Amino acid sequence: MKIGLAIYNFDPKKGGAERYGFDLAQRLASRGHEVFVFCASGIEAPGITLVHLHTSAWPRWMRNLSFALAHRQALRRVRPDVMLGFGNVLELDVYQSHGGVQRIWMQREIASYDNPGERALKAFLLKNSLNQTMQRLIECHPVKNRRFARIVAISDMVRDHMSAYYGIGKEAFDVVYNGVDTDRFRPAEKKGDDGPMTVLFCAGNFRLKGLAPLLKAMGRVVKEGGDVRLTIMGRGKKERYQGTINETGMADRITFIGETSAPEEIYRRSDVLAHPTYYDACSLTTMEGMASGLPVITTRWNGASAFVSPEEGFVIDEAENIDALSGAIRALTDRGRRETLGRNARRKMESFTMEKNAAEMEEVLLRASEEKKKGGRSAGGL
Repeated sequence: MKIGLAIYNFDPKKGGAERYGFDLAQRLASRGHEVFVFCASGIEAPGITLVHLHTSAWPRWMRNLSFALAHRQALRRVRPDVMLGFGNVLELDVYQSHGGVQRIWMQREIASYDNPGERALKAFLLKNSLNQTMQRLIECHPVKNRRFARIVAISDMVRDHMSAYYGIGKEAFDVVYNGVDTDRFRPAEKKGDDGPMTVLFCAGNFRLKGLAPLLKAMGRVVKEGGDVRLTIMGRGKKERYQGTINETGMADRITFIGETSAPEEIYRRSDVLAHPTYYDACSLTTMEGMASGLPVITTRWNGASAFVSPEEGFVIDEAENIDALSGAIRALTDRGRRETLGRNARRKMESFTMEKNAAEMEEVLLRASEEKKKGGRSAGGL
């Protein structure tokens, strides 16, 4: 089968969606398919043909539009049997959104600002952003016009949001959860002796993923006598949180380590993963932490929270619920309990491998290709 995949940067170092697209393309190629990646920039990979699209980098809204229009032109030349898009193209057969519904993401992004003045300013900027408007128009075009064979949702939460927002029956969706590398992300062979409980927070956007409420919750646990430490991994701006750190008395209990090429080692040195996010379509960080044998604390706004029952961790309603967040941290200071939950978390992730994800995506693409042949249409329904 000749498979097309559209992603602006075909480079696993650029982000979560890029890492996923890069891995999926390679796995599909290894299964004997011809894989053509439509991208503005990308790195070569075995068995994959890059179709470079010429785009305008500035202004930002033009970058998105020029990519979608260049893809439409290139599609006429390549003519794949089935076209997979991530919400960045106008013509596709299978739509897989890694960010969920943009309008819902925007609402949650605004909610993540705790300062009323900042929140009001962010709301104004986002709602009047030409770039955001263009992204939304491109994302909505194939869905609103029913120009697709299937929609792949990466979590039940995303499926429910998209079904309600677009008025599409749930039968049009295939839910295919992300996969995790269970060989790379695995539990430590042996944990150290009793000592401070190390909580790991990992994010590229500290604010959206809930660092501020986590600091407040951990500060409360410390004041109550809890012996806890916090490791913060990622590229967020730590200066924004210095005031909160000082207020909570956490200054000597926090380690910022920045980005690392070996996050699996940090997971294995930690005891708990805290991801009190305001919004995540399906957090790969959550899945990596669970695969590493860590109990998880997250929110209902994380699509990956579907994996987290009381047997694997805690799901709270909102990031700002400091009572619930601190209560979950406090409960996990019991070493026996967190080790039991961690083992359960690892066991659950063993059923969500990257290979399983690729196999399920292959099946969806094959079905979409067969539908297209029966209907005699090209990619995007033209």
